[in-house]
Amino acid sequence: MIFKRALTGAISGTTLMTAFSYAVTKATGKNFIEPVILGELLHRIAPIKKPASKIIGWTAHYGVGLFFDLFYEEYLQIRRTSPNLMNTALLGSISGLTGIAVWHATFKAHPNPPGVDLKNFYKQLFIAHLVFAVGTALMRKAIDKKNDVHKPFPQPLSDNAIV
Repeated sequence: MIFKRALTGAISGTTLMTAFSYAVTKATGKNFIEPVILGELLHRIAPIKKPASKIIGWTAHYGVGLFFDLFYEEYLQIRRTSPNLMNTALLGSISGLTGIAVWHATFKAHPNPPGVDLKNFYKQLFIAHLVFAVGTALMRKAIDKKNDVHKPFPQPLSDNAIV
């Protein structure tokens, strides 16, 4: 069940995040579409034809989304809570900062990176990870509602509880 929730959350969150990146790309005229940039990075360094590098870029993008959502699921399990505004913002921020660090290291290490406006890409990337976190949280809420799970974990009794 945990993997299924994470996979479903990852697909919805990554899709929503990518739609956001497409919208920013369209609005700015600059390519901020993560899987496309991943494919371009790969194509420029490995003897892989462009169509294959695009597929690998998209697969890697969704794979990273699954990794992040498994982390989210583990966090929620450890904290014995379900998604809310605070933990969604926290997890999105952690993911955004982690994503920026990984992308920055990748661009620095790459011998022939594509021309990307990194300052604005990183700003967009941070917000995109907040969008990702919202997408995963909404999917978890929908799954819990469908399965009639109001609180996925036992909640401690408050001082005002009637026993």
